[in-house]
Amino acid sequence: MSISKTCPVACLNGPERLSGNTRHPLRLIPHEPAFLSGNLNRYLLVLILFCLFCIVPAIADAQVDYWAPWVTNLSTNSATINWRAGDLGSGTVDYATSSYYNQNNSFDKTASSQIAGAYQHVQLTGLQPNTSYIYRAKPSDSPNQFSNRTFQTMPVSGPFTFIVISDSHAQEKRFKYVADAIAANETGVLFILDGGDYAGWDDEVFWTTYFQYADGMLAKFPIFTVIGNHEYHNNGHPDGPPTAADQYHWSYDIAPNGPLNYFFDCSGIRFIILNSPDPNNANGDDPLPSLPLAQSQAPWLEALLQDTMLGVFTIHHHPIWDYFNPTIDPNLQPWETLYHTYNISANLAGHTHTYQRYSVAGIPYFIVGNGGGKFADLTGNPPVWYQFGATRQLGYLKVTVDPANNTATAQEIFVAWVEEDDSETATVYDPPVIADTITFPLAPTVTSPSSSGGGGGSGGGNCFIATAAFGSYFHPYVKILRDFRDTLLLTNYVGQSFVNWYYRVSPPVAEFIRTRETTKQIVRTLLLPAVAFAYLCLKVGALSTLLVLLFSGAVICLGIRRFCRPFSPPCGDPHRP
Repeated sequence: MSISKTCPVACLNGPERLSGNTRHPLRLIPHEPAFLSGNLNRYLLVLILFCLFCIVPAIADAQVDYWAPWVTNLSTNSATINWRAGDLGSGTVDYATSSYYNQNNSFDKTASSQIAGAYQHVQLTGLQPNTSYIYRAKPSDSPNQFSNRTFQTMPVSGPFTFIVISDSHAQEKRFKYVADAIAANETGVLFILDGGDYAGWDDEVFWTTYFQYADGMLAKFPIFTVIGNHEYHNNGHPDGPPTAADQYHWSYDIAPNGPLNYFFDCSGIRFIILNSPDPNNANGDDPLPSLPLAQSQAPWLEALLQDTMLGVFTIHHHPIWDYFNPTIDPNLQPWETLYHTYNISANLAGHTHTYQRYSVAGIPYFIVGNGGGKFADLTGNPPVWYQFGATRQLGYLKVTVDPANNTATAQEIFVAWVEEDDSETATVYDPPVIADTITFPLAPTVTSPSSSGGGGGSGGGNCFIATAAFGSYFHPYVKILRDFRDTLLLTNYVGQSFVNWYYRVSPPVAEFIRTRETTKQIVRTLLLPAVAFAYLCLKVGALSTLLVLLFSGAVICLGIRRFCRPFSPPCGDPHRP
C-alpha cells in the first residue's frame, strides 16, 4: 500500500506508517501553510501585544538600576541601611529583632528616609548589642523591590569574626566567585572589611555590577569600606585628572569633603581605616601614596593608638611592604613607625592583586588583593619579612579574634583559581580551600620576629636599647640605626642573624636602662660610634666605610708606634722585653 499526498492523516496511524515502503509523512507539509497561516498571524499579533504591554514596561522599570540594600556604620546599638533607587526617591525601613520577626512574622519598628535622592541612607538607632535583626528596605517608588535581609549588632565583649576582601574590580567578573562563596559558605561573620578598588572606574555602570555581584554577601553581612586608587579613575580618560570619587562618596554616605579615614571599636578591639591614595600625587588619573598625606594623618593615628585597647587592626589600600619592593614604601613610613611604636595587632592592605603575608618584626602584615582584579605574578626578591604568598587564587581573609585570650587566628581562604592573570572564567574549589593559617597575639608584648610568622611583637617602641637610651623612637639617631637595619642588615643572612639575636637580648636591657638616667647617658655615649658607623654606611656604602675605618685604624696604629718608639729601650738593653 502506498500513501498518496491526499491520504488522510488517520492512514498514518497504522503499521504501514513504519514500513520500509511508506513515504515519510512530512510530504503532507506543503498542504499545511494554508491551514496554519491564519493561526500563526493571530499568534504573532498576540505575542507582539504581550511584549508591548508586559515585557517592555518591565525592562523600562529595570533600567532604574536598583542596588539592593547594604549595611554600614555598624555598632553595638545602631546601623545604617543603604540602597539606590529612583533619582528623587525616598523610603522607609521596617525592622525587628530576628526572634520577634520569627515569632510574629512581622516587623515592629520603622525608620524613614530624611532625604530625597537616588542614594538612600537610613540610620537605625536604639538597637540591642549582639543581636540579630531582620529588616526590609522599601523605596518610595517601588516598596516591594527588595526582600528581607539581616545583620547582627556588635557585642560589647567577647569573640567575633570578620572577613577582609580587597580589589574586587567588579566589572572584570572574577569578583562574583568571591562574593558568591562568602554568601554561600560563611555564617557567624560580624562584618566585612573591604580594602578598596570596588570597580575599575568611578562609573555608575561598573558600581552597579559591584552591588549586583555582592548582593548575596551584603544581604548577610555589614561592610566597612576603604578608599582605593581606582575610586578616582576616569572611565576612558586615563591621562586626565582624577575624579572626585563620587560613587564611593554617594554609596557610603560620605560628604564631598568629608574625611576618608575613620575608626570603630568592637569588643575592645580597635579598627583604624587610613586613606592612602593622594589625588595630588597622581600618575594620570591614578592617585599614589604621598608622604604629606601620610604625615597629615599621623597625629590622628597616634592619638588613637595611645588609647588602651585589647588590640588594634589597621587597614589602608596601599601596602607598606610588598613583594615587588625589597624595602618599605617610604611614603608610608610615618604609619609604619607608629605601628611598631605602639605594637598593633596586624596590618591589612590590598592594591597588589595577590595574597601575601609578612611578619614584620613579629607583627603580621597581610595583602588581601585577590578579590577579583587582574592578578600579578610573584617574581623577584621579596622583602626579608615575607612569609607566604600566592597569585591567581581568588579568595578572602577570615579573622577570628578572642580578646579574653589575647589571640587572633587568620585564615586565607581560596575559593577559585584562574589559569591566566586576566581570565574571567575560574575553576571553583568545592569546598573552598584554607590555604594559610596564622595565630598571633592581639596585644604583642615580646619582641621577636618569627620565621614561622606567628607570635612575637614589634620591633620598635621601648623594646629597643637605642629607643630606651635616646628616649624616643623618633629620635634622629634611632632612625639612622633603624634605616641601617632595614637597608643593610636585613638584606643578608649574617645581618638577619644579628637582628634576630638582638631582638632576643634587647628587651630586658632596654627595660633596665629606661628608668635610670645615668645609665641612659652612658649607653647613649657608647652608641654614638655605632650611629656614626651606620650613618657612613648609609651615605657611602658599607664597603667604603669599612675601607675608611681600616685605613684610619692602620694610620692610628702606625702613629702610635712611631710615638712610642723614642721611649722604647734600645736593642740589646737587658730591660727590653
